[in-house]
Amino acid sequence: MPQKKKPKKKAALPIARKRTTRTRARPRKKSATARASNRKAEAGPAKTSSRGLAFHTVGIGASAGGLEALQAFFDATPADSGLAFVVVTHQHASHVSLLPELLSRHTKLPVALVRDGMQVQPNRVYISLPGKNLAILGGNLQTMEPARGIDAHLPIDYFFRSLASDQEGLAACVVLSGTGTDGTLGVRSIKGLGGVAIAQDEHSARYSGMPLSAVATGLVDYVLAPDRMPAQLVRYARAARDGETFQNADAALPDALRKIFVLIRAHTGHDFSGYKMNTMRRRIDRRMRVHQLGQPLDYVAFLQSNPYEISLLFQELLIGVTSFFRDPGAFVALEVQLEALLAAKPDGTPFRVWVPGCSTGEEAYSIAILAAEIVARLKRRIDVQIFATDIDAESIGHARAGIYAEGIAIDLTTTRLERFFERDTNGYRINKVIRSMVVFAVQNLVKDPPFTKLDLVSCRNVLIYLNAELQKRLLPVFQYALNSGGLLMLGTSETTGGHDGLFEPIERKWRIFRRKPSAPGVAPVAFPISISHGPLPPVIVPPSEPVGHGVTEPAAKVLLEHFVPPTVIVSERGDIVHVHGRTAPYLELNAGVPRANLFSMAREGLRAALRSAVRVAARDGHEVQQPNLPFLTGAGQKTTVSLTVERLANPEAMRGLLRVSFEPPEKPPRPAAEKPRRRSSRRRNDSDAERELEQTRHTLRGTVEELETSNEELKSTNEELQSMNEEQQSANEELEASKEELQSLNEELQTVNAEFQTKIDDLSRARDDMRNLLNSTDIATLFLDRDLRIQRFTDQAREVISVIPSDIGRPVGDLVTHIRYPAFADDARRVLDTLVVHEVEVQTNNGKWRLLRMLPYRTSHNVIDGVVVTFVDVDRVKRAELLAASRAFAQSIVQTVREPLVVLDDALGIVSANRAFLRLFQLSEKDVEGRTLFDVGGAFFELPRLRELLGDLIEHGNSFQDLEIEHDFPGVGRRVLLLNAQRLESENAATGHLLLALTDRGGEATGFVH
Repeated sequence: MPQKKKPKKKAALPIARKRTTRTRARPRKKSATARASNRKAEAGPAKTSSRGLAFHTVGIGASAGGLEALQAFFDATPADSGLAFVVVTHQHASHVSLLPELLSRHTKLPVALVRDGMQVQPNRVYISLPGKNLAILGGNLQTMEPARGIDAHLPIDYFFRSLASDQEGLAACVVLSGTGTDGTLGVRSIKGLGGVAIAQDEHSARYSGMPLSAVATGLVDYVLAPDRMPAQLVRYARAARDGETFQNADAALPDALRKIFVLIRAHTGHDFSGYKMNTMRRRIDRRMRVHQLGQPLDYVAFLQSNPYEISLLFQELLIGVTSFFRDPGAFVALEVQLEALLAAKPDGTPFRVWVPGCSTGEEAYSIAILAAEIVARLKRRIDVQIFATDIDAESIGHARAGIYAEGIAIDLTTTRLERFFERDTNGYRINKVIRSMVVFAVQNLVKDPPFTKLDLVSCRNVLIYLNAELQKRLLPVFQYALNSGGLLMLGTSETTGGHDGLFEPIERKWRIFRRKPSAPGVAPVAFPISISHGPLPPVIVPPSEPVGHGVTEPAAKVLLEHFVPPTVIVSERGDIVHVHGRTAPYLELNAGVPRANLFSMAREGLRAALRSAVRVAARDGHEVQQPNLPFLTGAGQKTTVSLTVERLANPEAMRGLLRVSFEPPEKPPRPAAEKPRRRSSRRRNDSDAERELEQTRHTLRGTVEELETSNEELKSTNEELQSMNEEQQSANEELEASKEELQSLNEELQTVNAEFQTKIDDLSRARDDMRNLLNSTDIATLFLDRDLRIQRFTDQAREVISVIPSDIGRPVGDLVTHIRYPAFADDARRVLDTLVVHEVEVQTNNGKWRLLRMLPYRTSHNVIDGVVVTFVDVDRVKRAELLAASRAFAQSIVQTVREPLVVLDDALGIVSANRAFLRLFQLSEKDVEGRTLFDVGGAFFELPRLRELLGDLIEHGNSFQDLEIEHDFPGVGRRVLLLNAQRLESENAATGHLLLALTDRGGEATGFVH
């Protein structure tokens, strides 16, 4: 199975030992393999844990609408993918999960609820328990109780962050349908440690809140429909199991890296050649796996044809794992030191902090919160100024906004969350007090000048990405920027090694140092700091690579053409690139850490000659021969060898390298009789001494020539330095004059800055007033630009159209509206074209009426720059109009009916009576106005049975029919009437009305019983 091959590739060092014990004559292979092993070790070992296997663990987060997405995902998942799947959803603790049963119908993989200690295995599906957090340690799943005091339960973020810490590069996360931002911080953690992230596209998601929040980070590798995700995960995992791309094409690595760095510098202006190569290899290799590219030069071609990929690679190289109060113990230790510094500060003085490499701002805001708490506790008036910088403009923009996902609640106490944050849509916003303490700026730490007069520099987990040369250059910069006694805080994996004269440790565990006063002999800092563009590490071909790849193929051709003796191909520094023949008599593996270097491996007697010959051949470009050089073999015997060193010009792949050949003596010395042997031995000793003397003279001549050349160069350099010193003195005088001008300009700038700050405060206050005014009108309002894209909106607009803050800038036609008005976008465009105000009454999906008004947006310069759309709530007015119209219509019907009708209220008062009723009882409208039924018609209706039936109708709603009543009418005679009554219900009336109808049956009774 492919899982069993991965550990063999990772275990490069044991393989190298096995080969070394088998063939001692080929020490280069051990060194090359050992270097490959070191690269693997620095890149991070495969997460085998207790499993002994290396496979990707896929965390899947889903919430509202996620069941359909999960079913589509597992419908497309093969049974032999080699991946493990852990599904985390939002479910209440009291809910009995039916997810295992539902998903088992859509996959052949075993599906099970998580139990404590359950070991993750490939080709299985694990379902989290409802209401629990899920963690993973050493490949074993653990259920955890959610922390108390945290409003938002974010199980997806919790598991993704745990998965990233445990599996690193073998972690994958999938964000499916759901509302909110759960999973967003987890995506950052997964990508920060080399994993892969996938999100569901918004068109296939029933609720796109969670996927869109993840995509907004810019870190998601693939945005796909659920049924396309499994195939992409399998391809990515297979590429990872096949080994690192750079590891398989090591010969092309330096050239490809240079080209990649050139493209990044041309696109972004930032040079990564001073960063650690292992980190660059690992992250570039991950981008190649994303695009299924097998060779580094193929990726170079892909970058040249896809400039957007350069931006993505730039973001990949800058990904940093950060969070609020990361490493809480470090901030506890820092709090003690900061309190001492702040207590010593006089009131009214600034406390200045620099946070280089701030990423998205969590570190800077954490220090600001800590300082605010200390200042409040000390009851002091100290102006805390924090300068947070990073080379990534996008991260700086995110930090300036100060809006973070709900997942930050995991890293903050409830007190800090309530005191320093404000609830925002689907997240939290830094409050104005903390935000005003931090200034964010784009800055290249290794090129731009630093801030000065600082009390604290917090540069955590930045130096670990830089090579040793850049680290040596930056630490003096930090010392220069700090006040005497100022603090430097580094990451737990960083140190001030080699600069003990600049800083003294005060918290060794958390890497907190105090600046020492400037020590004598400390070199001044040069600005700007420049990155060294020295040669990249030499090309070392792994021993497992067959001849015919990279440099080895042209090397074999050259050696075979000349029928060379034992030969090595080396660089100018003596680093071995290729070995031909049996070189064991002349080279041996050096003690200590093995190095594939010719000078360190040369046997006794050859080292000086080799250095001299290589130096001369590299300098002059011609072949250097040194015959009959004496040296000691491995057995301690003395012998000779002829040495030939030649600088290679062809082929192109080997240009600049050197060929070093060892030619043994043609004939060994003949044995002779005893006495002649003594004379011969004496002559050989004299001859050997002469050869050694000649060799020493030759070496000395070369050394003297080099010394003379060096002296001349030093003299020339000294003259140049003297000239530069004079120029510097002149420049210093000019700077002194400029300093006074700058001081005057600085005062003016401070005045202008104060004016601008006042205007900003006024604008902020006016903006708050306008927002409160718009919200207080209770009118839903949309502001659209000329392209009908949303510019701003009031809170009430969400009742009419599905809009959130992240929708600003989107076309209004792309959003879902809750009104029955399909011509919305067309009418808005017509208003923009004709400048004629448009009004129409529209109805929402829930039956509410709104008055929609569209009018042109006119700027202060009388320029039409968009459309203003308002939705006025006219539901009550509209319904009142409809009710009045309905009543008028009903009244007209009642008046036209020929039968006597009367409308009563619940107190049996007459509300209205038609003409037939008035005519029957010979009454006028004034006679019935304000009177009860029993007061009209000479107490005609004063009947106990009628009162009883009407009371039952009022109380229980029981209507009655054909109640017979006899009465003598003046001028008419005795008449028989039938009474029918029922309740009239109205949703707009406070109480219902009663309708009483009378039917004239003539002079004879019907015989009805009543």
